[in-house]
Amino acid sequence: MARAALGARPVSAGAWRRHFRPAGVLLLGGVACLGSMQGMLSWLGSLSASPLVGISRRATASGRTSQGSRISTRVGSDPVNNVSPEMNSASKRYAERYETLFLGGKKLWDTMKKKPETKKKIYFIGTNGNSGAEFAESLMDALAYIPAPDGTKFIHRRPGESYPVIEYGLAVTDKLLSSESKISPTDLYVEDEEKYRDLESKILKEFAETPLGDTPMACVVGEGALLRQSNIDLIKETGVIIWLDADPVYTWGKTQLSQQTTGGIWMPPNDQERPPVWAIANGWDGDVDDVEGKAEYLEIIGERRKVYEEVADIRLRVDVPGLAENSYWGAERLLKLLNEHFGLVAGEASVEEEVMEKDLEKFLEGARLSKYLEAALKWCDEQGAASIEDVVENVPELSEALSLKPLERKRLEKAAAVVAG
Repeated sequence: MARAALGARPVSAGAWRRHFRPAGVLLLGGVACLGSMQGMLSWLGSLSASPLVGISRRATASGRTSQGSRISTRVGSDPVNNVSPEMNSASKRYAERYETLFLGGKKLWDTMKKKPETKKKIYFIGTNGNSGAEFAESLMDALAYIPAPDGTKFIHRRPGESYPVIEYGLAVTDKLLSSESKISPTDLYVEDEEKYRDLESKILKEFAETPLGDTPMACVVGEGALLRQSNIDLIKETGVIIWLDADPVYTWGKTQLSQQTTGGIWMPPNDQERPPVWAIANGWDGDVDDVEGKAEYLEIIGERRKVYEEVADIRLRVDVPGLAENSYWGAERLLKLLNEHFGLVAGEASVEEEVMEKDLEKFLEGARLSKYLEAALKWCDEQGAASIEDVVENVPELSEALSLKPLERKRLEKAAAVVAG
């Protein structure tokens, strides 16, 4: 049974375009992002496709986003727009949350690689309209993350500068099927459903048999592929299965949304949510008010959700506020669930603690007080200081605890003022 917790950007097997679209995060993040917005970043990633499966190997210096974007770009003071210290501090916490997420993903992948018995491939299952490819990309970004040698945080990285690449393999069976079929997937399904399912199973088998290298690999499984028991057995044997769950009414609305010829916001075709092939074959496409079609759709999806629940190792609701707008927060929850699944939680220092120690070390180094690091860490532990902001807000108490000399106190206060912005 699945472990409970908490939509689809089609992913091409060809070239990838990596970019930020901060608007959606601004709506969600509010004040946290306001001080950090200084433009949108755009990178072009590079990849080499596996000749066997067409798995996308992505290599870039940044993250990417989909509709209802996910990341703001720069965090820091903004004298031009007169950003307040409070907003600046909120922006820094927002950036820290992203960095903690990515460092947590890197730590998990490093641990998985050291355990030969661990199933390392990840399969995402669920209904069209759950933004499966988007959530898969976000989790893969975290697992494949490589910190910058100079300590630059993920969302502080600037275009045109050299940073370690983020590289992984991601296959989306629906897109690969569309590429390999001689006719459109819908026509193939209508003409011969068994032939359609055969091709789908072939693609899934090729992914499962592709050797795992040093980078993470994931597959977004077509929503009807689990109608075959052989496919279920295959993915259970070769990887971890994550069910990206969403209410059927929600996915109906997402997949039946049609583009208007005038007004509104234009969305590229590759970013649109498409109905399942069988729904399109039944004429359920672009009419959210089709009452009879919706009733039949809900009944079919209800039956398939029972299969997903039985098969999944991990279950994440993706249609809840926060996650529906920003799939990185979904990846954040998935990392916690994966750690629990692999039994890696107990007895290990949290990523937050590691980030806190790193930030405190830099903070004291800036004040030329590195010799007090061990004592400062002990004080943070005793006082429950969980972030560098907590330390900055309590500099007098820290100075007293460390028994600093007058000049050392002044250096500490000056460093704190810099952090506070």
